[in-house]
Amino acid sequence: MLKVPARGVPMVTRLCVCSLGILLLAPCSLSEKFSLTGSPHPVVGVIGQDVVLPCQLLPPARLPNMDVRWRKIGSGFIPVHKYSDEGSQDLPGESYQNRTELFLQEFSSGNVSLKLKQLQVVDDGKYQCFVRTPEWSREATTELRVAAVAPVFIDMLGPRGQGIGLACRSAGWFPKPKLQWVGKNWQNLSLEIVTNMTQDRENLYSVVSHVTVTEGEENGDISCIVQNGLLAPERQSAIHLSGDIFPRVSPWLAAFWVLFTLVLIAAGACAYLGFTAKRKASQKKPSKEEALLNLETEKKTLEAGTWLNTQSMCICAFMV
Repeated sequence: MLKVPARGVPMVTRLCVCSLGILLLAPCSLSEKFSLTGSPHPVVGVIGQDVVLPCQLLPPARLPNMDVRWRKIGSGFIPVHKYSDEGSQDLPGESYQNRTELFLQEFSSGNVSLKLKQLQVVDDGKYQCFVRTPEWSREATTELRVAAVAPVFIDMLGPRGQGIGLACRSAGWFPKPKLQWVGKNWQNLSLEIVTNMTQDRENLYSVVSHVTVTEGEENGDISCIVQNGLLAPERQSAIHLSGDIFPRVSPWLAAFWVLFTLVLIAAGACAYLGFTAKRKASQKKPSKEEALLNLETEKKTLEAGTWLNTQSMCICAFMV
């Protein structure tokens, strides 16, 4: 009988254990080999235009049985686009029909970025890039900031007191913009600047601002600047104001109005004094009439008494 050396048994055992360890560690080493990265900074896109949300697999490779999924992060995950080697699935999400695209020809270079077309306000938010194989999975996040700009217009409203009224308007901004007036001489800008902002059904902002400019020693360009902080440069419009467009007041006209005002005051004073005197006279008149009436009454009383005395004397003489 052939005897196997005692030391041969541990050798076989060690080989089996090593082989098993290699098989178990192979997926782990493979998964640790790959990484997925998105954009470290927010990606800014313009409404109505296309934008690419970056996602890169490192080291670059196109792996068999690889699934790529893009999802928007909200209260849950909203499917944006998915790709799968199995069945060659390459489908956009339900609310992203005809607006998403993957660069399939660049998968071999590790580019699994998403192209989002015809941006809308609702596209603003965070997106997750998810790559999976039977052995491992990776994910990366990219933030999309949607912005919109619009032209700015200045309208001249005409005289406003001693100055000229101006209006600045612009419609179609996102996110909420900021508006400011700029002039050579800030003292020429009225402190009563009124700015109103509204939002339409598409969540785009419209802004209207009114200002009154008074005449100064150095009138020139007055600018209205609108910006949203995401896109540069800002949008602006300017208007040139010369001294001859401001309202002019003639000194003779001013003197006339002053004199006219004084005449009105004097007439009012005279009317008031006349009314007061008439009222006092009407209050005194009844007292004079009462005095005359009393005199007449006393006169009649005296006459009646005299007549009675005369009659009495006559009667007495007759009796005698």
